Amino acid sequence: MGERPTGKKTVYLHVGAPTAGADFLQGALWANRRRLGDAGVCYPVAGPLEHFGAVMDLREMSWGGRRDPAWDGAWDDVVRRVRDWDGPTAVFSHGLLGGATREQVARAVADLEPAEVHVVFATRDLGWQLILDWQEQIRHAHTITFERFVDDLVALGIDAPEPYGEMFWGLHDPVRVLGGWESAVPKERVHVLTVPPPDAGPGPLWARFCALTGIDPGPVDVEGIPADEPLSAIEAELLRRLNVKIGPSLGVDYEGIVRDHLVGHGLAEGTRLAEGTRLAEARGPGGTAMGLPARHAAWAAERTREFAASLRASGYRVSGDLDELISGRHPGPALLPGDVPEELIATASVGVVAHLLKELAAAHERIGLAHLHGELAGVRQNLERLLETAASPSPALQRAARRATGRRGP
Repeated sequence: MGERPTGKKTVYLHVGAPTAGADFLQGALWANRRRLGDAGVCYPVAGPLEHFGAVMDLREMSWGGRRDPAWDGAWDDVVRRVRDWDGPTAVFSHGLLGGATREQVARAVADLEPAEVHVVFATRDLGWQLILDWQEQIRHAHTITFERFVDDLVALGIDAPEPYGEMFWGLHDPVRVLGGWESAVPKERVHVLTVPPPDAGPGPLWARFCALTGIDPGPVDVEGIPADEPLSAIEAELLRRLNVKIGPSLGVDYEGIVRDHLVGHGLAEGTRLAEGTRLAEARGPGGTAMGLPARHAAWAAERTREFAASLRASGYRVSGDLDELISGRHPGPALLPGDVPEELIATASVGVVAHLLKELAAAHERIGLAHLHGELAGVRQNLERLLETAASPSPALQRAARRATGRRGP
């Protein structure tokens, strides 16, 4: 269980990595915030996106070229709730915390004192991180090809073109991230949480996180919380191509539309249609699963081993097993998005269009029914007013009006 010094509040800051289960953990904490509160654990967030605004405030960042005025003071609101909490534990989670400067780290820790601050960083095999992070980029309207994305990160490191170099190595390199937080938090309060490959599901991650923070998993319901599941190569490449066409025109509506109608919905239906073709079936057991470029698979495995060795020598607390990073299933050479045959892209596109047309028809039906109900409500109100204002309505009019408005009477 997580350490809880007697008489002192403990705060766990989960600072990344962004695509190592961060979305799942934030979803689980938000969905169970009241159950956690009843168990003495504070999740100091009042809205589903406030954790993002708090990090933007602490790091003095803009996002997508804009800064929301609502972010101003959001970090202070989180700190105030932690300070006001009379329970033993508070947990705050956001993957972008990992990129805080040493000055921002010092401020965060000082703001939360005298509570004892612990830092948690989740990490997995670097190959999976490259795949999942690129897929996260294209979920945010980016159009860079996967091959170019990986080539640049391998060759140029943190100096890769913006925003990819800083966003990847500045947030996913565990040695770099935790070195910054260790400037304000003793290494015995720095925790590394190892994450299995995505196909293992979120169970091991949640169990380790609960054990680390002292959360009792019994009352907590994580059923239905989305986990990190990689897109197939078909889905990823089709979304990237769509970004070229629709990204600029959708503007601020892009992420909502992609989340609600494409990822896990239209793209999945299109992929199922494409994977039923002879061309996809001929690819064998791997199907259209996405992998690393062959020229970088060995490099990613070796870099992962280097990270594991550095973490093992660091003195940080480990939840899980560092050997899991280097002995588990690596995303070796498989189908690359740029190598998806055009026939599969075309077939998947038909599936996406069919799905969206079905949703459009259903939306029209809902709108039509809502309009009809509105019209009937208007007629009903008019008839009621007629009954109330008519000097001496005829019995026939009274009966017709009562039938129309649902009133009882002769």
